[in-house]
Amino acid sequence: MDLTLTEEQRTLLQTILDREYRDTRYEIADTDRSTFKEALRERNVLLRSILDLVGGPLPDREASTG
Repeated sequence: MDLTLTEEQRTLLQTILDREYRDTRYEIADTDRSTFKEALRERNVLLRSILDLVGGPLPDREASTG
């Protein structure tokens, strides 16, 4: 599948994916159930692969504010 996005659309998609990617990482850390944790890990790998296609993760907000 080919997807053509404007720069504005790409930036928005990157932001949404980045937020979900980071949130999922926190969920993994807070989850004790091994089957749910594994499902979250698989989801996170998929999110990261899509995120990489649109420019990768955004810089950490804390690091950029100094």
